[in-house]
Amino acid sequence: GLGRASAEACAEEGATIVIGDVNQTRSEQVLDGIRSRGGKGAFIHTDAMNEELVQAAVAFCVSEFGSLDILVNSAGAPTTPDNDGWHFQIDMYLKGPYYACRAALPVMEQQGSGSIVNIGSLSSVTGSLASKIEGTGYPAAKHALMGITKTMAIAYGKHNVRINTVCPGYIKTELTRPLYEAEDGGAKLINETLRVPMRRWGEPHEIGKAVAFL
Repeated sequence: GLGRASAEACAEEGATIVIGDVNQTRSEQVLDGIRSRGGKGAFIHTDAMNEELVQAAVAFCVSEFGSLDILVNSAGAPTTPDNDGWHFQIDMYLKGPYYACRAALPVMEQQGSGSIVNIGSLSSVTGSLASKIEGTGYPAAKHALMGITKTMAIAYGKHNVRINTVCPGYIKTELTRPLYEAEDGGAKLINETLRVPMRRWGEPHEIGKAVAFL
C-alpha cells in the first residue's frame, strides 16, 4: 500500500530503504523491485506496536547504513469495529508512530538533520464514516497523530529535523480493497457519499510522491 509506494518513491530519489514490517515475504518483493531498478535496501522484522522491535529497527538502520535520515510511519492492518478493534487501532495508528518517532528523534537530533513523514488520513482533519462509538479508534488515532506531528515539528525544528503528516483520502490499497471491489467499483462511495471532486479513487504512487517530496 502506501508504505510500498513511499519506499519506491524515496528509492527513486536515491534513498537507501530499510523496511521494518511483520511480513518478510512481501517486504522482500518490494526490495527486489527496488534493487532491480538500481536501488538498495534491507529488511528487518518489526511490529509497529512493539516498542522494543521498533527501537531495534532504528538501531539496525544506523548500524547498517551509518545514519537515519528519513522515517516514514505507514503501518496499517484490518480491524473489526468493536471494542477490541478500537484499542488495536489506537495501538497501531497512534502508539506505533509514537514509538518510531521516540526511537528516531535522538538519532536525528544528534545528526543535526532528518525528516519524519507520518501517514495520517482524511480522518486526521475531519470526522470518519463510523456508525458506532467503537468505530472511532481510527479517526481518534489519526487526529492525535496530527497533534503529535505539530508538537514535535515545533520542538525539533531547531535541530534541523522536519516533521510532517500526509493526509490521504480514499486510496486503492489492501485495506480499502473491499470498498473499491464492490459491485460498482466504489463509485457510489466516492461520488455520492464523499463527493470526491476528482470523481475517482487515489492511487498509492500519488501519495508516495508526496512523501518523497517531503
